[in-house]
Amino acid sequence: METWETSGMSRLTMDTTMYDVYERNINIRLLPIDSKTVLLTASLLDLNHSITTEVTIDLATQEIRDADVKMMRAPYEQCSKAREPIHKIIGLKIERGVNKKIADAIGHTYGCIHVVEILQNAMRFAASMLIGVRAGYGTFEKRRELSEEERLEKVMPYLKNTCVVFKDK
Repeated sequence: METWETSGMSRLTMDTTMYDVYERNINIRLLPIDSKTVLLTASLLDLNHSITTEVTIDLATQEIRDADVKMMRAPYEQCSKAREPIHKIIGLKIERGVNKKIADAIGHTYGCIHVVEILQNAMRFAASMLIGVRAGYGTFEKRRELSEEERLEKVMPYLKNTCVVFKDK
């Protein structure tokens, strides 16, 4: 029997000889390509999958301009077919409802739930990062020039009451 402590939370004890430890990691990065475009990459890695997506986003319109998915490891040969509908997300805007549109475009019986999962997480991340663009930062460099107080003031209309930092006074 093995026991794990989880930072003051409940204890988990199990016979690890009966179970395989299974872990999944999702990583997301947003990289500026130039002053008008960013590259959003997201990957999923676990014992059965190694999947990476790349999405190019127009900063002015927040529209997906290009998209690709690579499956370096998948549990079944047929999984590679799930790459085919990725082009259907081109033209979508990162706005309310985009995650449902992604699921409808590349999920269900013609896609892959894991590709949908990666892209939906990536869209949430991109949406939060692109708030600065909507708030008028303009570029990533401009954000660095602003004080914390100036940044808070600019993003407050978009993030009001979403967490302790943006609590309405």
